[in-house]
Amino acid sequence: MSAAPLLRLEPPLHGAEAANLAGDYSYLSAGYYASLDAELEGLAVMPTTLEALDAYVVPIAMEKAQLAELPIPEFHIANTRFPPPPMLAYPINPFSSKGELLLDGEQLAAHRNGLTYTGKYAVLCQALPADCRIDVVRSVLGRTLVPEYAAFAARVFTVFRLPLARVRVIVTSKAYLLSALMPLPLEQLVPEERALLEDAGTWPG
Repeated sequence: MSAAPLLRLEPPLHGAEAANLAGDYSYLSAGYYASLDAELEGLAVMPTTLEALDAYVVPIAMEKAQLAELPIPEFHIANTRFPPPPMLAYPINPFSSKGELLLDGEQLAAHRNGLTYTGKYAVLCQALPADCRIDVVRSVLGRTLVPEYAAFAARVFTVFRLPLARVRVIVTSKAYLLSALMPLPLEQLVPEERALLEDAGTWPG
């Protein structure tokens, strides 16, 4: 079955006995099947297959974050009538989940057909507040090497339970706003990030 590594958590974390460290939990990926295999064996694993499916679908992630009172940007779902830029735009279709940064009307016109597949699918548009910046936080079991994001990474991990993740965040003067979650494969961890796993549990075999 799947060769994705499982870390036996000692003690269990957020109700999970093991963490799936594939880092990419996309549907039908090796990471997805690793969680599925663990569930079929009766093991409490993070993420579950349901959590894996939900995390990368931005509209679902926005709803889940909002229910958990995790700050998110103002967003609209559009097909033909887009809000004015600047924005982050995420396609809602079976073929792509990559977001686009659209800063002006020219960029919107250039990307509109690609994002919507010529009007066939909707797009989630996140408004970018004035004077914000966009960062990507690398999270390892809710921990990060950047002290500024320590509390934010821990909170996102509590809500979404992705052991490894890149978290796109819109930073304003008042808040860190969750924009999207993206894969962070285990093999892409730097040594300092791997060290964050050392005291969390034991590796199989």
